[in-house]
Amino acid sequence: MFDYISGKVAAVGENRVVIDCGGVGFALTASAFTCADCSRKTEVKMPAYLAVREDALELYGFASERERDLFLMLINVSGVGPKLAVAVLSGMSQDRLTAAIAAGDVAALSSIKGVGKKTAERIALELKSKIADVFGAAVGGDVGQAIQLADEDAVLALVSLGYERKEAEAAVRKVAKPDMTTEQLIRAVLRG
Repeated sequence: MFDYISGKVAAVGENRVVIDCGGVGFALTASAFTCADCSRKTEVKMPAYLAVREDALELYGFASERERDLFLMLINVSGVGPKLAVAVLSGMSQDRLTAAIAAGDVAALSSIKGVGKKTAERIALELKSKIADVFGAAVGGDVGQAIQLADEDAVLALVSLGYERKEAEAAVRKVAKPDMTTEQLIRAVLRG
């Protein structure tokens, strides 16, 4: 029913963005990455999804079409509803998530808050081939290296310091070495 919501960012909270669209405030549930992205903007055109339940209508918003595509794939996994799908999208970057699913990395998936081992196994099993088909270029190459180099906490810290998300991810990948802590990664990036 809703393809996108366009308007001024009225408020950003934890997993929630309010978009003022013609004097009406639409509250959208969103991932931590989408909320961080919206907090730096005054106006957005946000891809959306309307979840219809017996007792509620809930709007979900996304920073990109790619994030919405991942969300739609996740909610089609048995036992994964919209709220858990948002938690998964908040748990790690899209690149790291697609790499973890493509690699069948149950340990990485189950490290996300709210995702147990059985759910992580279902996500990996049901989406492994679909991820490669839909996001082929994003998961190409050495999947283990992509996961190893993606230190999400360092990227989030850099974004909070004013880096653009893609810039922060590229900077972390550039300086990352095995077994570096988040603090070491941030220092290495800031040193240039």
